[in-house]
Amino acid sequence: MKKISVLLAFLLVFGVVFAASQPVEGKKFELSTGLSFLAYSYRPSGEPAGYSSKQSYFNIPVRFGWFFWKGLEFEPELMLTFYHSSYNDGAGYSYSYHETGDILSGNLLYNFKLNKSHFVPFVLAGFGFGNAIPYEDFAEKWESGAKTTTPNLGFGVKYLFGNTAALRLEYRYRNFRIKYTGEGAATEHVILNSVILGICLFF
Repeated sequence: MKKISVLLAFLLVFGVVFAASQPVEGKKFELSTGLSFLAYSYRPSGEPAGYSSKQSYFNIPVRFGWFFWKGLEFEPELMLTFYHSSYNDGAGYSYSYHETGDILSGNLLYNFKLNKSHFVPFVLAGFGFGNAIPYEDFAEKWESGAKTTTPNLGFGVKYLFGNTAALRLEYRYRNFRIKYTGEGAATEHVILNSVILGICLFF
């Protein structure tokens, strides 16, 4: 009986929060972008002093959201990835490589509007596909025509400036399924956890 009472109380509270939640008042659409950046370098022991191996990539999401019912928001997202790598063996050989990729996703958000607060917490779930690959050996896989799919799961918060703009901070979990052809064709799985900071405009 006690467990049932706790469950009913939870459902009641959740139902009230769900019913009371509202997106930004008077606004139906949200345009947002952001930035996520990763860089690392590698130098194994025993290599010459001039040896270096560096990789970096930017992720820039471009999103257009539609508040279609209370706090529910449908948000297509194009995630652009800009990759750069460089290598120097310390003995006269070096190279530099650039590549771009993209992932197109359809995400569903729920925004919780807190009374008399500038903060709007949200949760996110969706699915995406494209050719961006979130780890090393980009060149080989992109050139082979690699394809990726991934679920998108996350949560975050928007800090409102009036009802026209907001800062947006979120955590994103993605589990990439990477399928590529060519020599050594295979399917791989990569989990990527990232934090994205960006801005929103409402209209």
